[in-house]
Amino acid sequence: MLELNQIRKSFDGVEVLSGIDLRVMPGEFITILSSSGGGKTTLLRIIAGLDSCDSGTILLDGKDVTDLPPEKRNVNMVFQNYALFPHMNVGENIGYSLKLKHVPRLEREKTVADALALVQLPGYESRKPTELSGGQRQRVAIARALVNKPKILLLDEPLGALDLQLRRQMQIELKRLQKQLGITFIYITHDQEEALNMSDRIAVMKNGIFQQIGSPSEIYDHPKNAYVAFFVGSANILSGTAFKEEGRCFLQYGGGRVEVDPAGRDLQTGDALTVAVRSEAMELLPAGEKGIPATVKEKSFSAGMLRIALQTESGDEMIASRHGIDYHVSPGDVLTLSFPKENAVIVEAEDEKP
Repeated sequence: MLELNQIRKSFDGVEVLSGIDLRVMPGEFITILSSSGGGKTTLLRIIAGLDSCDSGTILLDGKDVTDLPPEKRNVNMVFQNYALFPHMNVGENIGYSLKLKHVPRLEREKTVADALALVQLPGYESRKPTELSGGQRQRVAIARALVNKPKILLLDEPLGALDLQLRRQMQIELKRLQKQLGITFIYITHDQEEALNMSDRIAVMKNGIFQQIGSPSEIYDHPKNAYVAFFVGSANILSGTAFKEEGRCFLQYGGGRVEVDPAGRDLQTGDALTVAVRSEAMELLPAGEKGIPATVKEKSFSAGMLRIALQTESGDEMIASRHGIDYHVSPGDVLTLSFPKENAVIVEAEDEKP
């Protein structure tokens, strides 16, 4: 459906996109995930034709659209701030582009009504944007984009202005809508939960470069490097050295040693070794057990998970998470950190944190 080849873009001599390559399949929901300033909005605007690239090509259904204006691309965009006309009612907002195309009034009204039914707002034609909630305004913005029957719908952090409960509800609605229509969605966000919940594939971007592209499970369970592991799921990053003993491989780190799976790598004692371990896989053992010595620094509770922050002898902070509101440890307790070897993913060490 969409093919990006070596897309580059600079502003004032600073390169924000550095040779982006991407293949998007028909009917796919793909999310571009990065922190603020990572280049994701610039890339979306280039796909839409709102900005031009300095070099590279954009193919849509095999056709080169690199130099075509937005109206010639059959691509529509939904913005975070809705961008609804305040002086128009809902029906006029949704039907505005159809009016510009000289679609007859009765056909236009039917298309608007069908679009509102699709986003579960039937009968809202006569309301003004100021009479709608944030979630309803976002649905209207999506309906306005859908009436043009785009091949690709681009969504620029469309749920960013909504509260947490409504955002989660809209995640479900957007995914339902995408599957029902079979339209290709390219979605950008800095919210890892949104990306993991909604996407067929995720492209993790940093400084204008894709760090990894894969399914949510591939990104979460098998991060390519320390940056991806830390950014998607806030994994603990442990950088130390390998130690081989009786055919087994260990990570020497922070005054302790934990067994890891070399995953086919020919690691030798003394080799640099970095692993990523999810907080929920961290085991808290009594002091003196085999593992990594650590001291409990604090406990906090959020979203049904207890977050336990610990400090290793090397001064690094590690996080262990548990379901429930409390756990039998207190700040100042000296413990031993460990983890099952299958939960430690060997990653590239560079660029550890966003």
